Amino acid sequence: MAASAVVFDNSDIDYQSWLSSNPTGFVLNARRSLVPSYMVLHRALCPSISQYTRVARDGGFTERGYVKVGATAAQALRDRVREHGRADGSFSKECGCCAR
Repeated sequence: MAASAVVFDNSDIDYQSWLSSNPTGFVLNARRSLVPSYMVLHRALCPSISQYTRVARDGGFTERGYVKVGATAAQALRDRVREHGRADGSFSKECGCCAR
């Protein structure tokens, strides 16, 4: 069975719940406009997309300028970026913190 992607748009509570339930998953961080030039791959436990800071306050993950797409497999996110202008299925960037 292929992994499916879940879009989190305007619900940090649902997004945080998904992160807790899928700690080995992947997250696509994208601007709300879904421009192909900013589609960044993260692991679900990456602090930059899972922990609030002074910049990412309540609502900062999915309720303002960004949306998140979660999946248990990165391939589902590659399929998603293809649908939004990145024909080769690549990400604009893969998080350097997640790669460590």
